[in-house]
Amino acid sequence: MVSQRDVKQSKELVQTLLSIQGGDYNDWLHAQHQSYIREHQDVLIQSLLHYHDKPEGKTKKPSSEKEDSIQAKTDETGESSQPSPLQGVENT
Repeated sequence: MVSQRDVKQSKELVQTLLSIQGGDYNDWLHAQHQSYIREHQDVLIQSLLHYHDKPEGKTKKPSSEKEDSIQAKTDETGESSQPSPLQGVENT
């Protein structure tokens, strides 16, 4: 793994070279990011197609254990069998 020191040294060298040539580090870095995205756009497309091709209703949004527990306790009428968190609280 590359150390933070090596990353810092490389960044400073690139910044120096770019400034000598009249370039801007952030512009260069953005161009590098865009180039990488273009080179690997097939991965993005495949992922989107895979997600899109899944039959409707088969995907489940991530939920917490608490939501799963509440859902499991929901009775057949669709109403939760758990008491409301506000039950017993008086309106003032």
